[in-house]
Parts: sequence; C-alpha cells; structure tokens
Amino acid sequence: MIVEPPRCRARMRNSQQTRREARAPLSQPTAAPRFSADEIAVCLGEPVHFLGSGAFGDTWQADNEAVKIICTDDYPRARLEREVEGLSRVSSPYVVAFHGLREFQLGGALRPALRFEYISGGDVEQRLNGGDLVPTESIVGFLQGLLLGIQALHKAATIHRDIKPANIALRGGRWDCPVLLDLGLAKQMDASTITVYPGHIGTMPYMSPEQLEGRRARKAADLWAVGVVVRQMITGRHPFYLPNEKYTISEAHERLASGPESLPKSCPEPVKQVLDRLTSVVEHERGSSASNLIRLAAH
Repeated sequence: MIVEPPRCRARMRNSQQTRREARAPLSQPTAAPRFSADEIAVCLGEPVHFLGSGAFGDTWQADNEAVKIICTDDYPRARLEREVEGLSRVSSPYVVAFHGLREFQLGGALRPALRFEYISGGDVEQRLNGGDLVPTESIVGFLQGLLLGIQALHKAATIHRDIKPANIALRGGRWDCPVLLDLGLAKQMDASTITVYPGHIGTMPYMSPEQLEGRRARKAADLWAVGVVVRQMITGRHPFYLPNEKYTISEAHERLASGPESLPKSCPEPVKQVLDRLTSVVEHERGSSASNLIRLAAH
C-alpha cells in the first residue's frame, strides 16, 4: 500500500517560533464524526452518510449534496462569512459548486452547515491509497483541469491554500474532470486577513516553501500544490519526501531545494515542463495558471 508522507497542521504561536524545529507525525487516522448520523439526519430531515472529518467540521452526504457542518464552537464568524462570500463568487466545473448556508441547533449550539454539490466519483486520495494512478493518456487532462480550477478561484480573488489528494474529487470518476473540494482554508485576496503570521496553514506535505516558512500563501502556493499532487499521482510517490520518514522544517526545506524526483519517460514533455515550473522553490518561476495552461495547449 502506498504510504503518504507526514500529514499535519502546525501553527506557530508567535514570531519567535518561526525558527523552531517541529517534527510532523507520520500519518493522521481518519477521525470519527463529532455527532451521530441520527443527530445529523434529524437536523437535515433526511438520511445521511458520513464522508469525512476535517480540522473544523464534518462532511456528510445528504441526497445529492455534501454538507459540511462546522463543529468547532469558536469558529470565527468573520471566517465563515469570508468563506461563503468567496464560494459564491466561483463558478467552474472544476470547483465544487456551493449551494448555500444553513444553520441549526446541534450539541447545544447553533452550527453553520455549508451545502455543496456531491461529487460521486470519489477523491484522488482514495485512488492513490489503492495504487490507482493517473493513466498516461489522462495526465494532460488531469493537470489542465486542476489549473482551470485554481484559475477560476484566483479570478474570484480566492486562494485555496490546502490543495491535496483528499481535496480533489473526480467528477464521474474521470481523471480529466478533477474538482477542487473543501475551501475551508480559502482566503480572499481582497479581504483583510484573520490569520496571524508567521504561522502555518495547510497540510505539510503539500505546503510550498514559503508556507513552510510561515509566510502568506499567495497564488503561487496553489500552483505549487497542484504540481506536487500531479507528480505524486504520476509516480505514486511524493516528489520530495520519503515514506515513513519525519522531517523538521529545516530538513523539509533541504528536500525541496534539492529538487523533485524525476518523472518517467512516458510522461508527456509539455507536462514535464509545466510541472517543473510549478514545483520551483522560487515563487515567481511558477508563473500563473493562465501561463501554464498556455504552455500545455501550445504543444
């Protein structure tokens, strides 16, 4: 079975901690839902199926919708309003469609529930863990779809900040129809930040070098994550980190600076060129979603 490298969310508490070494755990087991299916079904008025748990809430399937219930009692209202506003801006088949916001009493508190379209094709992490990698003939379409998704987000002045295999679904099970999920860490570029910097936001194996340093995630951070995910789905291995290993922040930087694992000869040349740009440790060398889409189309 393919084992992914460390997966954790580490936050710095103050500026002096930017230099502190912190080792990431090897893996993080799937968390159980905070509330029972019966409790959620009563709130939604229909049977539900548990899809997964995140840092701030649980996601359930109800009919043809995926409902993300915020379970954190102190979830900032400003963050919720920002997320809803950002989701409402985006319209793309490569970004999960937002259906609206509901709130209901659960566990003694009024809890927000974000409603999305349900993507039935499963997520990319499930494929990776099952050893099902992107076929050679679908690599261009997979990369192109992800670039189109982040282009739609960036045009809506939104940065995802947590692109990883678990946050990418395959519409209809098709590799050329990837859909970006879970914008819970998304940030609107034209909104005042509520994140305290320096600090870490995201999932460590997919963090860009600047995110590891605790700097603000910009468009280039999403491009980096796309490059890492696509390389991983081509080879079945993380392009920078070894499985079953733990890394300090400094060690992670050294791995990134040494460059990614080479892609197989079967990988289309334009894809190699674009992926090498996306996984450059220098932010401006990654270009933009538009420039990389042009490079793919030009070959």
